[in-house]
Amino acid sequence: MDIGQRLKIARETIGYTQKKVYELTGVGESSISEFENNEREPKFSQLSRLAEIYRRPVDFFLTDEAIIDNVMLWRDAPEAADDMKTTEAEFHQLCQQYHRLEVLCDEVRCSELPSLRVKREEFGYMHAGHLAQKFQREYVLGEIPSASLKQILEERFFVKIFHLVFSGSAISTVSSEFGPAILLNANNKLWRRNYDLAHELFHLLTWNIFRAADADSNKPSSDEEKLANAFASRLLLPTDVVKDKVDSALNERGQVSFDDLDEIAREFGVSIEALLWRMVYIYNRTPEEVEKYIEQAKKMRLFRPLRKSDTPDRLPDRYCSLAIRALRAGKLSLMQFKKFVGVTYKEAEEYLVDDEGFTDEKISISAA
Repeated sequence: MDIGQRLKIARETIGYTQKKVYELTGVGESSISEFENNEREPKFSQLSRLAEIYRRPVDFFLTDEAIIDNVMLWRDAPEAADDMKTTEAEFHQLCQQYHRLEVLCDEVRCSELPSLRVKREEFGYMHAGHLAQKFQREYVLGEIPSASLKQILEERFFVKIFHLVFSGSAISTVSSEFGPAILLNANNKLWRRNYDLAHELFHLLTWNIFRAADADSNKPSSDEEKLANAFASRLLLPTDVVKDKVDSALNERGQVSFDDLDEIAREFGVSIEALLWRMVYIYNRTPEEVEKYIEQAKKMRLFRPLRKSDTPDRLPDRYCSLAIRALRAGKLSLMQFKKFVGVTYKEAEEYLVDDEGFTDEKISISAA
């Protein structure tokens, strides 16, 4: 595939018109058209500007390798197609940069997430529940799964997890190039991100089941989303632990207050709505009852203290650590480091301060 075709594919993938590219780069529309039609080649400075706004490395346009088209699976996708394409391009770029850092530091890790051998038409709520139970028992630490899930996915299964502000809730993808990855909305509250993470984990675990039959779709079916919700609920709210905590809060008439339920939900890192829906299956409540309780819970929020949340880091710790190592080893330039990590040039230079005399320091620890 020639450079002109690659330029056109990169532009259309991110959803830009030739006029939009001109506004962002100053490269004329007629020139862009000529580049894409192979009437002439861009100068390197022009190619660099185009690569930057297309969120592609320059060598993408200079190689003969086949283009890998990764499916991006959306949760609460925005209506505007341009918003989707821009977010997907930024997410894809971050994943590629992460993989490049792994290559530079000779630390490429293959993710081996557990998988099921079930036909798509046979996969039901029982399978989703068993999958959640198996994952929770074998891999998640402690009684509160949300407290360790992200760490387990990143450190044991090498899932690439990023946080950006975008229109939508979450995206997941599995690439033959860089492996499984998840993007979460940094503007969402912690308990929503916890649930979204568990929801997207279901898609990663069942990618070979659902995507194999619908490889070009970035929008899961409503049935698949219901299964993902059931999995997330079962994973984050283990039956025995939740039942013990709710039972301990019951009064002599077998009732539990909304205040107590809210405290339990906070402890598990989920919304009170998620806890109430989980109780449908644990206590055999009807959906109609739960919907009524949810309406009451909404009123209760006015009298409860606001939940504490956090602002998540945009980049994973390992990504940043690899970038610093690559920079200090001379495998990544200051300009590349600046772009990869999102800092100023001056801030990037600080990572090159001579550490001689510091790394040789020792800490004395006396035996007791």
